[in-house]
Amino acid sequence: MIKRLIDWADQRTGCRRIVHEALYENVPGGARWRYVWGSTLTFALGVQFITGIFLWMAYSPSSQTAWESVYYIQDEMHGGWLLRGLHHYMAQAMTILLVLHLMQVVIDGAYKAPREVNFWFGLILLQLVLALSLTGYLLPWDQKGFWATKVATNLVAIVPAIGPQLQKVIIGGSEYGHHTLTRFFALHAGVLPGAIVALLVGHIYLFRRHGLTAKLPKRRPDAAFWPDQVLKDAVACLAILAAVLFLIVKPHFSSIHASLGADLGAPADASENYSAARPEWYFLFLFQFLKFFPGGTEIWGAIIIPSLVMFIIFLMPFLGRWQLGHRFNVGLLFCLLAGAGLLTYLAKAEDHRNENYVAAVKQAEHDAERVRVLAKSPPEFPAVALSPCCATTR
Repeated sequence: MIKRLIDWADQRTGCRRIVHEALYENVPGGARWRYVWGSTLTFALGVQFITGIFLWMAYSPSSQTAWESVYYIQDEMHGGWLLRGLHHYMAQAMTILLVLHLMQVVIDGAYKAPREVNFWFGLILLQLVLALSLTGYLLPWDQKGFWATKVATNLVAIVPAIGPQLQKVIIGGSEYGHHTLTRFFALHAGVLPGAIVALLVGHIYLFRRHGLTAKLPKRRPDAAFWPDQVLKDAVACLAILAAVLFLIVKPHFSSIHASLGADLGAPADASENYSAARPEWYFLFLFQFLKFFPGGTEIWGAIIIPSLVMFIIFLMPFLGRWQLGHRFNVGLLFCLLAGAGLLTYLAKAEDHRNENYVAAVKQAEHDAERVRVLAKSPPEFPAVALSPCCATTR
């Protein structure tokens, strides 16, 4: 019966040929762990899409209801803390996987002709994923996300000639508020995912067209993608999922009463400055880098130098035509990663030495916990109106 069903589907869709081409793709030199990063990125992106859709079902994209709807997901909805934790920490894992994938591509020379276009697709995908992280940071509408996003988008205003107008387009006016949130939500849930899917389809098509670039020298004879490489990819995906689940439940090990999943600060308040506002750890190096450009020179650290670096990275396929150029590309990549790591460490160390920052973080944690306690007693908490989705659960 199953065979007849498969035959019926194959006659109408050609599914057998599609599956055969997917599973029996040639892997030069046999299965290797260094080839798993593309599959793990696809897995992580799939997790993001699935969890994002379910979060969307309970989220209310309004400056009046966004925080309350996230609170409902985190503390009221069954399994909401797990859903939000998966979405939050898998986004951070994707940043690490993207860097590892880029390193593997450059070291193995998989950016050289005829794979230049696919390399450029990958770089654009990297920037789109980082844009997803930036836009998603604001959506909980808490103090940390609100002020960190305000600091980041203020940098747009220093772009020559079009800076102030471009900033207004991004934030939806001259002030941060409801339109800022709705625009970021539209980008995060609609525009950016659509662009990523389109580029990912092209990326996979070009990858299948040109095949996998083997690391030389080959250790073993060529083999099919199934079963050895599939097994390695599956193990790597499970390892990443296990790491993300550990980060979700990690607060429970320090305190049995700690909230699991992603953090949720106090509701955003534009009238109360939040001195502890910082971007997520993968943007901290840029935050620290800007400190070397005081006064009116921020444009160098925020726009000119990063643009030049990205332009050089886009030129890697042309520089890599010669052996010396390939070595330059590999060296440049390692220098950039080492520099970003050092700047991130300096930012963390500086924050720990800054007593005002530590005090602000503790106060923010206290305010967030107080808000969460008061939110469980609506009559005593008039400052934040409960959203319809919360009211229906009372």
